[in-house]
Amino acid sequence: MTDLGARHRPNILFNLVGVVLIVAGAVLAIYGLVAAVGVLRSFDPLHGDGPPLGITDGLTTAFWGIIVFTIGRYFWRGARKRGARDRFGRLLIIAGYLLLGVGLDTGLHAASGLWTEGGGNGGPVLVKTLVTIAVWGLPGSLLAAIGFKLANEKALAKAEVKGSVNYKVEQG
Repeated sequence: MTDLGARHRPNILFNLVGVVLIVAGAVLAIYGLVAAVGVLRSFDPLHGDGPPLGITDGLTTAFWGIIVFTIGRYFWRGARKRGARDRFGRLLIIAGYLLLGVGLDTGLHAASGLWTEGGGNGGPVLVKTLVTIAVWGLPGSLLAAIGFKLANEKALAKAEVKGSVNYKVEQG
C-alpha cells in the first residue's frame, strides 16, 4: 500500500515564477509608496492648490505591487498541488485579482477627480468612482470566489471600499 500522506515534489517552474513575482511585487509596492510619499513631501498645502495628482500614480503602483506579490504567493503555494481543478482554480483566482487591480487603479484615478472638482460637490465623482470599482471588482470577486472553491484556497489579499453620498435638494 502506498503512503497516502506523501507529498508531491514541488514544481520548480511554479516556485521560480512565484519567487520572481513575490520579489517584483514587493519592489513595486515599495517603489509606489516611496513615490507617493515623495510627492506628498514636495507638496505645499499653504500654496492653496489641492493635493497633487502624482499621489494617485504612486498609490496605484503600490496597489499593483501588492497584487503582483499576491499572485506570486499563489504560484508558490500551487507548486505542490496537482490536478486540472487546482490549476484552473488558480487561473481564476489570478484573473480575479487582476480584475480587482484594474478596478482599484481606475477607481483611484476616478477618485482623484474629487481633488480637481470645483464647488465642493463631489457627489457625482464619488458615484462614478464607486461604479467604476464595482464594474471591475464584482466580476473579479466572483472569479476569485469560484477559483477559491476549485483550488481549495483562501484569500491572501483583501480590499475594501467605503463611501457615502449626501445630496441636498433645495426647493424654492
